[in-house]
Amino acid sequence: MSINGQINASNLSKNYGSKATIAQILATAVQSLLLIGLGMELSMPTIVIKDLYENPNSNFTLSLSQVSWYGSILFIFHPTGSFISGFLQEKFGRKYCMIFANIPSILGWITLHFTNSTILLYTTSVLMGLSIGFSEAPILSYVGEITEPRLRGSMTSLASAAVMFGSLIIFILGFLFEWRTVALLSALCPIASMFLITLIPESPIWLVSVGKNKKAEKSLCWLRGWVEPKKIQTEYLELIHYNEVSGINNDSKSASFFKKLAELKNPSVYGPLKLVMIIFFISNIICLSPGRSFINEIFHKVGILNNHSLILVIMAVLQNIGYLIIIFTIHHVGKRCLAIFAFSINTVLLLLFGGYVIVLKNGFISSTPLIPTIIICCIYFFGAGVGSLPWMLISEVFPNKSRGIATGSCAGMSYLLMFVLTKIYLSVESTLTIEYTLILFGAIGIFGIVYLYFYLPETENKTLLEIEEYFLKL
Repeated sequence: MSINGQINASNLSKNYGSKATIAQILATAVQSLLLIGLGMELSMPTIVIKDLYENPNSNFTLSLSQVSWYGSILFIFHPTGSFISGFLQEKFGRKYCMIFANIPSILGWITLHFTNSTILLYTTSVLMGLSIGFSEAPILSYVGEITEPRLRGSMTSLASAAVMFGSLIIFILGFLFEWRTVALLSALCPIASMFLITLIPESPIWLVSVGKNKKAEKSLCWLRGWVEPKKIQTEYLELIHYNEVSGINNDSKSASFFKKLAELKNPSVYGPLKLVMIIFFISNIICLSPGRSFINEIFHKVGILNNHSLILVIMAVLQNIGYLIIIFTIHHVGKRCLAIFAFSINTVLLLLFGGYVIVLKNGFISSTPLIPTIIICCIYFFGAGVGSLPWMLISEVFPNKSRGIATGSCAGMSYLLMFVLTKIYLSVESTLTIEYTLILFGAIGIFGIVYLYFYLPETENKTLLEIEEYFLKL
């Protein structure tokens, strides 16, 4: 069945004005410090591998097999943290889970600074993977629950942009300093995050779900521009109604682990979960995410032999520009149109990239490093629209009753998927060669465009209740 990107329901949300926008931007920006840290943690292996891979001048080096494990091991332990946080955020709230998530991150960065063996290097990835996992689910729930429908797309884009900003910071630091200094400086991010998160309010939707209605009202007043309670009474009553129609009660909040896990089989959860995971798979492929840790090796294979650190900085800058464009346009363009456009561009770029390498290897043209450099930079630029889509959807497509376990499980499975894709990337490339790997990724992109056209609804400018009711009708 073709979906024309419509969820037919009226938008009940009120526009509170500029002060409410500022308040929601502040809350989103503060919690996005965790995502900046996430981007730094995801990109750090690129810096470390560049300096340690078969480097005789280092006190310890990495073999090709160790590079493969180090580049992917973080994604093994991320799902563990995500699944756990899916339950913890329902019991302790989004805010306290986000504060706690900084602890393993701080330990990971400090350990990385002092590491002198492969085992310790792997240990830092374990700690960072757990940190990312603990933070992802509450972040995704929080930003979707605190924002008005008119701002939700932009704010979830801002959260996604924070990951790319973290990558930019790491690549700039990697350009200026050696990797141990980069690790020590990076520990400042989670330290600042722990402090600033204490200053923002808890999610009013979570507070209502646990019966703390007065605190929910106070939180909503803060998020809508530090207004008086009478200003938010309509939305406050809608939150209580939303809680009631979603089936949240004390029994559901105290349900056992297995009962909570069983909620994933509910069609209202399974349907959105399947949609998001398919999009995760396709978006990771056409953003070249599986090869991110090995990007310096990719550079060599396509004829880019110099200035790798500078190119990484340029790529990160372009990604951040791409996310800024999304933040300011998604409210007007919508997620569906933006996603189909970005998926189409990246698919064409991958096919062109593969074609370039084929003609280069067959001697039809001489090596021109500028061409693959431009193509790779464009893939990462348009990848902002591709990579942000599933993260935006996670924050809004799951029903209130199951949002904690669903966001945690979805985030966990996404990184388990990334572990598999990253771990097998070198094997796939070795079997198919770089050019036909790119062609394969482009073919997957074509499938993705068709899938988005038929199955992706438009959720921009819709309330969480409207989105929940849409998926219930499928």
